[in-house]
This record gives sequence, C-alpha cells and structure tokens, in this order.
Amino acid sequence: MDFFNLEDRENAIIQIQRILRSLDFLSSGMARVRLSGTYDDETRAAVVEFQKNHSLPPTGVVDKETWDTLQAVSNMSNDLLSSQRPVYILPKFSFYPLALGLKDTVVYVIQHFLNTLRLEYDEIGELPFTGELDEATEKAIRLFQRKNLLDETGIVDNATFNALASEYERINSREY
Repeated sequence: MDFFNLEDRENAIIQIQRILRSLDFLSSGMARVRLSGTYDDETRAAVVEFQKNHSLPPTGVVDKETWDTLQAVSNMSNDLLSSQRPVYILPKFSFYPLALGLKDTVVYVIQHFLNTLRLEYDEIGELPFTGELDEATEKAIRLFQRKNLLDETGIVDNATFNALASEYERINSREY
C-alpha cells in the first residue's frame, strides 16, 4: 500500500475492498473480501488476482497503476449498470405485506436486493432466485431488519421494502 498516505490508509483500504467486492459481485472471477479496513492476506490475495486478470505485475501492492486500473474497471462496471433503465413492478399507492410462503414476481426483486446487499452484509448468504419467500429469504430479511433497526418480523412491509430499496440503490450508486 505505497500509494496512499497513512492518514488515508484505512479509508483507502476500505475503498479498495469495496471495489474488489463489487467486482466479485459482477464477475465470479474475483475473490470475495471482507470490509475490514485492514490490508490482510485476503485483501492482498484479491489484489494479486485482480492484477493478474488485468496484466499488471502481481505484487499484491496497490500502487498508482493498480489503483488507476481498479478505478477504471469499477467506473466501467458502474457505467454499464447505470445505463440500464429501471422497471417498476410494485403498485404505486397500495402494497401488501410479503410473508413466508408467498410466490410472487416481487419476491424475485427482493431476492435480488438481498443478494446485492451481500456486498456489505456478510451474514446474508446467497439466495437462489425462486420467486418464493422461503425460509432462507425470510432469514435474510430478518437479519436485514435487525441491522436496520426495523421490526424483526421476516415480513416485507412498506418500511422494510423501502429500506431494502434504499440500501440497494446506495450500493449500486456507490455512495459509500
């Protein structure tokens, strides 16, 4: 980590880890790292892997060339994602609570939100896209509710859905 001064070190490491995690989410070719703020062996290995994948010397050190490449690849990924138009599938003025056992198109969206939130919520495991609010999805919803100080019901009501959508949007817009 030669490129950043000591005052910025922890923030820089977290930013590097966020970029690596987002690239892992977009491409299964990257190793997943925790947001620890520590340049540990896991982060170093992911940097080496990134460097190899982008024809950089695999030193495990984030020098200026590696940082610039990380930023460029991240920006290209963001541009690709931001060019997609949203699809609104929920009724504008009425909403029904989504609970265990429900099979509905909106559950696919919730499962997608939760899978995206894995970028920052390590405890949420990968959910299959089934369109059914099953026990694994309910468990992930409860965890999300607990972490966001919502009533831990496992039911997606307006408050939970809005919080999920807000967190999803924050992560996708890279406003960390």
